[in-house]
Amino acid sequence: MPEPTPRARRRTRRPPSRAADAVALTVRFDPEESDEVDDFLREVRREARLRRLDKADLVRELLRLAREHESTRKALIRRLH
Repeated sequence: MPEPTPRARRRTRRPPSRAADAVALTVRFDPEESDEVDDFLREVRREARLRRLDKADLVRELLRLAREHESTRKALIRRLH
């Protein structure tokens, strides 16, 4: 399956769930890794030219990528194995 174009990705991005409907997900990082995640989030936000991007948005889209793209899913499985 071909990777989506940047325009297609923007169109398919769903807004986050309203608080009343949301299911919480917690990920714990050690302090050093947390700094790296924050740096990565800022890089992605800057490169995507987004005014706002929070960690929930980033994790949601990464999980969606892994579900929708076979090559990403396989890379994730290799990393976890």
